[in-house]
Amino acid sequence: MTSPVGSPVARQLPADSREYLGAAGIVALTTAIGFPLRSRLSTIDVAMLFLLAVVLVAARFHRGPAVAASVLAIAVFDFVFVPPYYTFDVHDTAYTLTFVVMLLVALVMSHLTARIREQAEESVTREGRTRALLDLDRDLAGRRTRQELAEVTSRHVGRAAGGETEVVIAEEVTPENANAFWRTSGLFETVDVRVAATWAWQHGEPAGLGTPHCGEADALLIPLRAATGPLGVVAVRPEPLGRRLTQDEHQTVVALVGQAAIAIERALLAERSDTATVEAEAERLRTSLLSSLSHDLRTPLSTIEGAASTLVQQGATLPPEVRRDMAETIVEESRRMARLVSNLLDMIRVETGALAVQKAWQPLEEALGVALLRLDEPLSSHPVDVELPPELPLVPIDELLIEQVFINLLENAAKYTPPGTPITISAQDVDGAVMVEVADEGPGIASGSEEAVFRKFYRAGRGNEGGAGLGLTICRGIVTAHGGRMWVDHRSGQGAVFRFTIPLQGPPMRGDPAEAED
Repeated sequence: MTSPVGSPVARQLPADSREYLGAAGIVALTTAIGFPLRSRLSTIDVAMLFLLAVVLVAARFHRGPAVAASVLAIAVFDFVFVPPYYTFDVHDTAYTLTFVVMLLVALVMSHLTARIREQAEESVTREGRTRALLDLDRDLAGRRTRQELAEVTSRHVGRAAGGETEVVIAEEVTPENANAFWRTSGLFETVDVRVAATWAWQHGEPAGLGTPHCGEADALLIPLRAATGPLGVVAVRPEPLGRRLTQDEHQTVVALVGQAAIAIERALLAERSDTATVEAEAERLRTSLLSSLSHDLRTPLSTIEGAASTLVQQGATLPPEVRRDMAETIVEESRRMARLVSNLLDMIRVETGALAVQKAWQPLEEALGVALLRLDEPLSSHPVDVELPPELPLVPIDELLIEQVFINLLENAAKYTPPGTPITISAQDVDGAVMVEVADEGPGIASGSEEAVFRKFYRAGRGNEGGAGLGLTICRGIVTAHGGRMWVDHRSGQGAVFRFTIPLQGPPMRGDPAEAED
């Protein structure tokens, strides 16, 4: 009496034994169906029943049980359905050819059916592996840090392996110092696992559980290898403890680790690229800074030195008006140096984020008025038109910083516009912010350089005096620190207009705004 495949007795048998038992059960069931009809069915009809049974076995089980079912079907067919019954003697030699053909057909059909089934299983396995790779790639796409990449890789590899997984990314580890790196906790707590991890790292091949190398370890160690070299090791401990991965699981896990290695390498290369970009930018900044200092400081220093040495050597013989001119030159060049040094310090504060903004509600006219007083000499050849409406609200600003913005913008306008051309300063309340405009009627800015003028050390290449090219960069940094934005437009007709906004959001006012204005 046979045991069905799904019975408790059958479930206790190994998988291969259950398939052979199932194949025998299908042949027995075919015999039970055909036996009552033996007197009504021809021998060929019975042979077709057994061929159908062989096809069913091949479709459900692997090739071994299908071949066994073919041989068993021929034997049962001869023993039960070919006269003389219940013996393997065949009196009619014509049945010999039937047996041979039936056996060949059964074997061929079982082979083809089993092959189709195996191909279908391989297709399902490949589909599952592809889906796992796509899921891993999708989750890795949005990760940037090493910790995030390791966590995503560990989760997906653990799911594919059906166990615990730990990922170690070690960019700076070399084969020589690998022993000192591996953790002494988690899956790496045993010496055998750490030895297997070192072997896998050094040789670039899996080691540990289920491999010929360091097989005494209770975990499988797979190296994270990329084009640039080893990046780390993935430790996999299937559950239950001691279970080895199947061939399909092993291939899937190796594929996932390879995919993760590519993503991790890409992230590490991006980190290196960002670092190199920052270093290159810092080097360029240092070069530009040294160039600016050597040019823009040397000129006023030479002028100061020449005027001072002339006063020292020939002061007694020079007319009073000449001595006064030389003294004014020394003062003017000293102020020019002070502005340059102030711009450099402000640029450092902007770049390092150390620009502290102390906002207070106050009229915009105060900061503008101080800036105009300080630029009385540079603006002497330019009529300045101030158009601030009386209903302009108080603005939350750091007066000293906004004063510096006005100074840089007005000095820039005076430097790059012909003498006698007017400069217009206006402001208006727009959508919860005050927008300030500084317009001139000079040659304007070149088309396409609207953003370039705000870069560090950018110079327009014209004007009657040099500069470090930091003024507009500092202006934008100050305005941005106030929560606003700054840009430049071409003015209709001729010239340029610089605009910046200051949001009307700041610390609570003390008292009524109208009283503050009074």
